[in-house]
Amino acid sequence: MATSTDPKSLIAEYQQQNSAAGGPGLKTPDGYFLNGFYIDRKTIEDILNSNPDISGISVQLAKDPSATGKPDNIFTIFLTGAIGTTPPFTASGDPTGTPPPPCPPWCTK
Repeated sequence: MATSTDPKSLIAEYQQQNSAAGGPGLKTPDGYFLNGFYIDRKTIEDILNSNPDISGISVQLAKDPSATGKPDNIFTIFLTGAIGTTPPFTASGDPTGTPPPPCPPWCTK
């Protein structure tokens, strides 16, 4: 079976599997199937500018605060700066305090 590394194909496959019956069914707090997150430029710049040693941004998966302690598959991400040029990278500080808004409803295709 051939595999594709084309980003559009991989995104489509994730979305198909995520919304399929019996699939992982990751959801947004609004009940949509989770496709991604919107990360604004200011947040990225604030992280990168917080420390001159930051070489990139680390994305941490987390339970969405609205679903804490519940079995629902409602997840979010937190961002933090990363230091280093080769793995493993070192977190530069605490993750951002506010998770980015999920897509949908914040993003369209």
